[in-house]
Amino acid sequence: MENTKQEQTVSPCELEEIRRFARKELGADEIYTFPIILCDNEVDRDTEKFTSESLARLAELFVGKTGIFDHRMSSKDQTARIYRAEVLTDESRTTADGEKYTYVKAMAYMLRNEKNKDLIEEIEAGIKKETSVSCSVKSIRCSVCGKDIKSEGCEHIKGASYGGKTCFYLLCEPEDAYEWSFVAVPAQKNAGVTKSYGGSDANREIAREIRNELKNEALAAAISLIPEMDQALMEEICLSLSLKGLRKLRDTLIRKHGSVSPVVSQLQPRAQSSGGGNNDEYRI
Repeated sequence: MENTKQEQTVSPCELEEIRRFARKELGADEIYTFPIILCDNEVDRDTEKFTSESLARLAELFVGKTGIFDHRMSSKDQTARIYRAEVLTDESRTTADGEKYTYVKAMAYMLRNEKNKDLIEEIEAGIKKETSVSCSVKSIRCSVCGKDIKSEGCEHIKGASYGGKTCFYLLCEPEDAYEWSFVAVPAQKNAGVTKSYGGSDANREIAREIRNELKNEALAAAISLIPEMDQALMEEICLSLSLKGLRKLRDTLIRKHGSVSPVVSQLQPRAQSSGGGNNDEYRI
């Protein structure tokens, strides 16, 4: 978020916008307003990004939403409210994936009272600066294959490189905006954003473990069949396959290995002997 010192004269138009959320007639001298950048379309520290379409929807959803501290869901931490938001594009900047840099700029207000005096001073001094938003999205799409992570799943690993391009998740179709917070370390480098979308880090970790297990089993079978095989090359082949393809490769290699080296029981009985019942046929 960027907070810049502004003239503290609240225009009649702004007063009308703010009065939509107040139960009493507020005067210009009772209100402090400040600009914030809520979120943008840059790939963030979580290797995720909002699409430009998502930003347009978020600009609508965040009008009227409250500002708190560190995403603590407590009414006592409510300190400000957004009364206007718009999507802007900086033609001079591009994102990591080559798009024009686009962001949601909002205006927020708070009361000029003794409780908020120190906070207003910290905002003016640039101490309270970074913000983070909490919202929900309907779908999360992989930048490599385009699949919806929530409904279809995906074998690509966020942050890994495929064909020289880093995989990231696209946050699409926002459904709700909950709140925005002053934070110390935001996820987005330019604005800061935390996201709530029903996905599970635990589920993604399980998917990684499944993929690693399939890869290790395929490697073991391949090296057993062809000892001179380059392991690094085989690992590269495994990385290029989808989860379904990797499973098929693993199963094929294991079947091939079983046909070449059939498993023989150590306790396979010998032909019946005419001896005196000394159980020689079961000796290992």
